[in-house]
Amino acid sequence: MVRSSAIRLTIGFGLALSGCSGGGAADQPKLAAAAGVVRFDSKPVANASVTFYPEKGPAAVGQTDADGKFQVKTNGQLGAVVGKHKVTVVDQTHAGSAPPPSDGNAINFAVKATYSKKYLDPSLTDLLIDIPANGHRELVLDLTP
Repeated sequence: MVRSSAIRLTIGFGLALSGCSGGGAADQPKLAAAAGVVRFDSKPVANASVTFYPEKGPAAVGQTDADGKFQVKTNGQLGAVVGKHKVTVVDQTHAGSAPPPSDGNAINFAVKATYSKKYLDPSLTDLLIDIPANGHRELVLDLTP
């Protein structure tokens, strides 16, 4: 009797957890490709973290290479949520710490950037990007002093 009650409790608990897991693919936001280049003073910005903050849904994070090129990931999957985003760019060269993981989690860094500090804060940035359902692979993010 005790054993069958324990089994029912375990099965019931497992079913309850699976029901609270956030659902299946239908609950996940639609992602689309988001890639491009970051430039400051017409030169590529290398080793910078680029974060896309959508109006709704998880953020997307990418890292620029030596040519300033980037592509973003959301929760480990390539792409950003379809729709409008505020974009921040954090120069990791001056941050003194490793770049953030590309898992969509926002991470704050102490930064000494040569471009405007407005690009460090999603509430101040003027970089506004719209990602269409078919994606955008040639974004150009021109930063100002």
